[in-house]
Amino acid sequence: MKSGKYLVGGLIKGAGGRALKSFMKSDLYKGLKSSAVKKINKLYSKRESPTLIGKATVKQRDKYLRGLKRLDLKNQKALIIERAMIAGKEVGKKTNIPRRMQAALLRGARGIRKYQKKIEQEGKAYLIKGERMVKGQRDN
Repeated sequence: MKSGKYLVGGLIKGAGGRALKSFMKSDLYKGLKSSAVKKINKLYSKRESPTLIGKATVKQRDKYLRGLKRLDLKNQKALIIERAMIAGKEVGKKTNIPRRMQAALLRGARGIRKYQKKIEQEGKAYLIKGERMVKGQRDN
């Protein structure tokens, strides 16, 4: 996710997209995002001894973990946005939010799910690459 405008603006058009963009500028989103970032930083800050792990060097391992961390951050941000869209639709049922905006929020939630599936596929390929690196096999 390069920016909120890139992600949300590409998925939702009209009033729903504007609502989501304003959500991404809010303090609520920033707080949720910072807690997710802290959690992931804590997860990836644990280091093992600087020796060879299998046949992979420490430099290769660090580069690999940075890429894996980047994918996790993207997934967490997408998850926060998806939850906000679904919650916005539920609130829309109780209040008088126009039906078009509710539909836009649902369309955006579906788009976010596609984005998350793409990130999961990249993550699986990345994990296979890590296994090959540890075993000392050549990466394709």
